Amino acid sequence: MDYRLKAADEAAFYQLYLYAFNKMDSPQRRTFFSQRYQHAWVYGLRDQQQLVSGLYSIPLQVNFHGTIYQMNGIGDVMNAPEFSGRGGAGTLLQAALTEMAAKGVTLSYLAPFSFRYYRRFGYEQVFDHTLYQLASSDLPRLNFEIHGKIVRLPLATAWPQLQNLYAAQPVNQRGGLLRPTWWWQYLVAKNPAWEVALRYDEQQQLTGYLIYQRTATTFAIQEWQFSDSATYQALALFISKHGTSYQQFSYAAPTPVQLDRLAEPYTLSATTIPYMMARIVNLADFLQRYPFVHAFTPITLTISDPILPANQATWQLQRQHGQTQVQKVATTGDLALSIQSLTKALFGYRQLTDLLRYGEISGDAQVAQQLDQALVQEAPSLIDYF
Repeated sequence: MDYRLKAADEAAFYQLYLYAFNKMDSPQRRTFFSQRYQHAWVYGLRDQQQLVSGLYSIPLQVNFHGTIYQMNGIGDVMNAPEFSGRGGAGTLLQAALTEMAAKGVTLSYLAPFSFRYYRRFGYEQVFDHTLYQLASSDLPRLNFEIHGKIVRLPLATAWPQLQNLYAAQPVNQRGGLLRPTWWWQYLVAKNPAWEVALRYDEQQQLTGYLIYQRTATTFAIQEWQFSDSATYQALALFISKHGTSYQQFSYAAPTPVQLDRLAEPYTLSATTIPYMMARIVNLADFLQRYPFVHAFTPITLTISDPILPANQATWQLQRQHGQTQVQKVATTGDLALSIQSLTKALFGYRQLTDLLRYGEISGDAQVAQQLDQALVQEAPSLIDYF
């Protein structure tokens, strides 16, 4: 059965979205919603001609330690209340994953309303954020000698200047989005209050930026990108100069920040927040092009993935002389694990030896240790949201 919706279905999908998520209609909301709809594969389920379930799957790309993978972001997974509990959303998610697999998409990300629910479909938590909050009275006193200049602009004006710097930052190359032009425009439409502080060096080169939002009480940092220490210091000083105007400062960082940079770390509230889930859709492609950091002799992995049977097999892989070989074999694997556990390990979120210790996988501890040494070591990082 074909669950794909067409351009003519946008109005019905939007009305279901408003009702299911208790959102208020507005010209601004219609603008960013339409941008998302027009770039997505959109799915819907009808009951007597009425749209009662829906979701979108946005084709994008991610940079995973220098390897570019196709990734579809899932969002607006919804049911009309009178149709909830009938499996409509699950039916559409299965259809979306099946189409991704058929079209060669390697990965999928989503923001879960329930981690338990999406694990049933092969997704796993791999992205966290750390929310930092600091009272203005506890802002550190900075005495940096600043060179270059800071320019303030609305995001709507600044974003074309940010694209290359964003893409070049190592933190955005650990599973982060390769933002196409339309996505930057979508961010502008969705977040009209976002402002940008751009830092230029003495040669007039852009070396960093800060995206932030100001409310009556809070200076909220959305993104903080910098290429060198001088840029970090310039942007930190820019933040501190707002100390008399706001009661609180916050930053939802995609990676932990070193607390020893504060004179009094106790004054800072730091909360780790589960953020997004990921799923390997095309395991053969992910393994074949995976950026292994060390060579290793043949290892076999028995993978369970009942949602996408093409992944469910025993896989033999090895990395020698800069070449990776991946194939299915008819043997019992050295390690047995689910697609969710494999996702955590390959993304660098958990080590195989750690998963083995807690009983999440089974098999040979020496093989787990050997493969761990070949996998990426840095935790994944994602700023964007679907």
